[in-house]
Amino acid sequence: MLALTLRHTARTAARTGARRPHQLQLAAALSTPSEQMEVKLKAELGAVEVAVEDVSGGCGAMYKCYIESPRFAGLNTIKQHKLVQGVLKDEIADMHGFQLKTALPK
Repeated sequence: MLALTLRHTARTAARTGARRPHQLQLAAALSTPSEQMEVKLKAELGAVEVAVEDVSGGCGAMYKCYIESPRFAGLNTIKQHKLVQGVLKDEIADMHGFQLKTALPK
């Protein structure tokens, strides 16, 4: 199953033009979807603080996410959220709900 995940991640990286596919492969090797999303957000958005929590009781249907990234500078909240949702598009498609809070680094 891990090999399938690695291949899927490599395809996703190629399709999205990811600048750091090796970090996305590392994300696939991590044990939980929360950890995978954290690594992906750090790699894609240069986030300095990321916290992703499964708030569905462990079934993976709903996540709560907090992200601080310098890439949010000059963007309103809606554009910040769209940026994050674009990075996690594949993951969000499989979720029931996704709570998101974004901020600029302090």
